[in-house]
Parts: sequence; C-alpha cells; structure tokens
Amino acid sequence: MDPRELKRWIENQRAGEARVREDARQNPLTTAQAFAAAMALLNLDEQLNGPPFQRYDPVSEREDAAMWEAWSRLRERWPR
Repeated sequence: MDPRELKRWIENQRAGEARVREDARQNPLTTAQAFAAAMALLNLDEQLNGPPFQRYDPVSEREDAAMWEAWSRLRERWPR
C-alpha cells in the first residue's frame, strides 16, 4: 500500500469524525431520539443477522471448549 494513500485515508477519516462530532454538538439528540435510534439499530441487526442469542459464535464456541477441557483436567485429579 502506498503510504501517501494511507495518510490521505487517515486524514479523511479524522475529518469525517470531526464533522460528526461537531454535528452532534450542534444538534444533540433527546433521550427519546437516542433510544429510538439505538432500538432501530438493534432491530436492523436482528433482521440482518438473526436473533442475537441464537447466532453461531466461533469465539464463544472456542471459549466453551477451553472451559470444558480445563474442567475435565481438574476432575481427573479428584478422587471419586
């Protein structure tokens, strides 16, 4: 990647973030508007990706497997 292009991209990102912050400062949302926007995003996510608690999550799967492996190693040491 060309370093000049990366630098330009970073500058554009920062300029965009500054513009969003300034707009939010000049036009703050009410509590009701902010809540409605958050709920709309959650609904959109659920429409696009399905229910959040029924999704396949490889990270959780891996963490669960590691937990059960550690638990089984601990149980091996306990007398029955």
